[in-house]
Amino acid sequence: MNNENENNKKYEMLRIQDELKKKKKQLEGHHLVSRRDFLSHGLIAGVGAVMAPSLLSILNMNSAYALDCGAGNALPTTSRIPILIFDLSGGSNIAGSNVMVGKTGGQTDYLPSYATLGLPDSMHPKNAGQTSDELGLQFHADSAILRGIQSTAAVTTRAKVDGAVFCASSNDDTSNNPHNPIYWLTKAGATGDLTAMAGTQGSESGGNSNVPQASLIPTMKPVTINTPKDALNLVNIGKLGTLFGTDKSTKVLKAIETMSANKVAQFNSKSLPDQLKDLINCGYIQSQDALNKFLPSAIDPTLDTQVTASFNNLTDGDQRKTATITKLILDGHVGVGTISLGGYDYHSDNRSEGEAKDFKLGDLIGRVLELAAKKQKDIFIYVFTDGSVSANGKIDNSVAGRGKLGWGGDSSQRASTFFLYYRQAGRALLRTPGKRQIGAFKTNENVDLTASLVSNNVTNLAKAVVGNYLALSGKESTLETVVGDNPFGANLNNYLIFNKSV
Repeated sequence: MNNENENNKKYEMLRIQDELKKKKKQLEGHHLVSRRDFLSHGLIAGVGAVMAPSLLSILNMNSAYALDCGAGNALPTTSRIPILIFDLSGGSNIAGSNVMVGKTGGQTDYLPSYATLGLPDSMHPKNAGQTSDELGLQFHADSAILRGIQSTAAVTTRAKVDGAVFCASSNDDTSNNPHNPIYWLTKAGATGDLTAMAGTQGSESGGNSNVPQASLIPTMKPVTINTPKDALNLVNIGKLGTLFGTDKSTKVLKAIETMSANKVAQFNSKSLPDQLKDLINCGYIQSQDALNKFLPSAIDPTLDTQVTASFNNLTDGDQRKTATITKLILDGHVGVGTISLGGYDYHSDNRSEGEAKDFKLGDLIGRVLELAAKKQKDIFIYVFTDGSVSANGKIDNSVAGRGKLGWGGDSSQRASTFFLYYRQAGRALLRTPGKRQIGAFKTNENVDLTASLVSNNVTNLAKAVVGNYLALSGKESTLETVVGDNPFGANLNNYLIFNKSV
């Protein structure tokens, strides 16, 4: 019986060798240019290989190849929580009229007055009904950002959101503030299967504000994305291009899209041993599954019904770029993205202009939150601006002005940043009950520059944001490894808001 088996194996090997000779003749003078060409000739096994192992080596069923077939050559996906950054160019208001800030006791340790922060006495947060804790992080009840979020994010979505505010001074009307920790966040694990970083401007940060110089990785730069077309181009210049050569993968993607069921059946019915057919079929299926993630139908936000349900006007430039980057982040193609919004230097002595801009920001944040809810993904949203603005003491009684104080001029001493964290499983658990404020304001409505290590140091502020991002995964102890040092030392916990959430 053993001799018979050996004879059968030798016969089969000779038959395969003959098949190889025929295949070689068929291929002579034929230039293989597409994935269909490789598949039709049995010369591709998976995403990570162009030329399959020889048919004889496949027949040997060595364990390494079998394991490769079973495990596949899956491309990496985002390793931690997706993060989106809104970079508001011009120096907008965040503190007081939008996110509540207080003295050293926290958000509810209210200041005597919020007049320079845009609120008349009738709207002081101590008055009944003048604050909202709906998002965990306390906002003024008539905050334009809050109203924008409420207009586009469902109640059930908002119930899973919480956040924090950083009372921190930064320079007015300049791109030199090192606000954006995008490189450190990538190092912290916010990576994607096409690219680590994306932004709406062609800068080192992808936005208006700068990055901490110590964080910069010269060999990396955020890919510029503003439209669905940019997202499709990302596939062409991304990892598929490196896997399949310099044709930017368009032929590969097109071939997969147009391959008919008959073609697949024809490929599977080739006269090869069942063992060989199964292995090749396994390789083909893995390739199909991986490449399906990068077909135009999977990348283009205009073809994603969850996106179009959350962003209802993709002809609007701000909605379009926000929808595009948010989809790429939530689907794991990009780790962290920066969306730059202009026109936030709204100190024109009225209130209506600033209210409209702030509402637009809230509207976009709400749409991002709602898309995350639809895709059942967590998302971390960080908002900063260059400097801030001070009110002029004159009430704007227009409909759009809402009876608030007009914005008169720049004021770096009234600056703040904040983040919101949507957690699909439910609102994150605070480390310290009630604590959502880092730093403090003084009774004169200026940032207390001595209250914390972030109050007058934007680089430390960026590090604190990274620390909070790491803490969501229980990795805050790695902060020094990620950013190069730990300026907070044994007091790091004082700068963190949430316990491990994932």
